[in-house]
Amino acid sequence: MMGISVIIPVRGRVNYLGKLLKSIIKAKKCTSDLVELIVVDSSDKKIRLEIEALCKKFQAGYHYWPKGVSEARNYGIRIAKFSIIIFVDSDCEVNCNIFNEHLKCYNNGEIGGCLGLTEFVGKKRWLWKVIQKMPFLQPFQWAKWKDYVPWGPCTNISFRRDILKKVNGFASMLPPKESGEDVDMGYRITALGYKICCNANAKVSHTRETWAKLSQFIERTFRFGRGEYYLMKKHPENTFLDVPKNSLLFIILLILFTYKALTNSILLFTIPFIWLFVVILAQSILALKCRLIGSNWKDIGYIYVSLLFDLLFELGTIIDCTRKGDLKVLPRRYIYIENQLVGRWHWGVIKMWSFVISLFCLFILLLCL
Repeated sequence: MMGISVIIPVRGRVNYLGKLLKSIIKAKKCTSDLVELIVVDSSDKKIRLEIEALCKKFQAGYHYWPKGVSEARNYGIRIAKFSIIIFVDSDCEVNCNIFNEHLKCYNNGEIGGCLGLTEFVGKKRWLWKVIQKMPFLQPFQWAKWKDYVPWGPCTNISFRRDILKKVNGFASMLPPKESGEDVDMGYRITALGYKICCNANAKVSHTRETWAKLSQFIERTFRFGRGEYYLMKKHPENTFLDVPKNSLLFIILLILFTYKALTNSILLFTIPFIWLFVVILAQSILALKCRLIGSNWKDIGYIYVSLLFDLLFELGTIIDCTRKGDLKVLPRRYIYIENQLVGRWHWGVIKMWSFVISLFCLFILLLCL
């Protein structure tokens, strides 16, 4: 008889965790295999008591380990009893057949992991419509159209325990909060020759509510950008030249026109921001015309805001490159999946045209001043 260990890192989110544990209890009844629940908590003291009570109610092992998400997962790996380990986030709910679907993927010795499908549920607020225009959600859906992937998000992914130990688990690359640790570990596992297969029948539902707060998504986007720097440093073979970047040109113009504003008219300080408005508007229009991000012109506002978030992502990378004095990484981006370069090539064409349009508008504006 096979078994599976479920590792759930949690900080707060008592209500969501209760729903997850309840769904896992239902899923346990749908399998003849043994299922072990490991909850690794890093909450404040008052919340810890509530989470511990939940774990007792649903017969889950409770462990307090306040050292970040990666270390929480690593702690779970160390104490797990079974040969297959599945990672699920605390703001998810599993479907009834999830354990059977994950376990049946390990009949082949070359399979080191299995990525399931994560479906987002709940109310679609305006921010969610922006997020849908960004690439962040694609990895959660890979199981729908891919057979194998180099990595997967830890909302719904399983691995063989011996392989996790062989690669020393997750690496904490970006203190105090990790970013990119799932990408890094996936590439380390596939580098050993193992495959991460996909199974769209292994499903979890992920609430949209935990992605709905603007302040949290701003922090998340910036942190993802910072994390990309560390991924590029650790896996330079998985990078490509992405020239030019909106953020780099904006910074160059800002420095240039700030100097000009100090020596001439203060109005010159507004030029970089006018350029930024025009270039992102041009990119939004061109992306719609080329059907690169949808085809509904009503969505142009959401596309525009999504490109501002992409700028924030790039700024996160730039700041850590600058802090580390590693400027050669500035013009590069990380390759997360094999066909990414095709989409980036199309974006490169759009960006070049947008730069021509915006710089021409800038030239006309300067002539009028």
